[in-house]
Amino acid sequence: MSGQSDNTIRLEGRYGSSADEPEPLTLRCNLVTYRDAAFKETKGADGSVMRSVVEQPSLMVSGLPTGFNPAMGDWTHIVSNLLPNGQGELRSIMPLGSDRARFVIKFES
Repeated sequence: MSGQSDNTIRLEGRYGSSADEPEPLTLRCNLVTYRDAAFKETKGADGSVMRSVVEQPSLMVSGLPTGFNPAMGDWTHIVSNLLPNGQGELRSIMPLGSDRARFVIKFES
């Protein structure tokens, strides 16, 4: 997404056949912020430390365009300059109000 604003995200549906893929949807928003994954560390009896993901990484978005409905798309991926790899697998979209949402991304270890 080079050349695009940090406040722009693109939703894509990536499937085995391009005939099954919906048109990408580009959203220009007021504010997009990245939240890294949250972890919990558990120490075992042998002293080893296990790290578990307790909250997936996400993009917090405000100022979504009027009429955006997360239930109307078949998106599997999200593209944004703010993501560490520039894109990620979209796990869910959690509405937070009329023009705000949390776009949850699959954690890549």
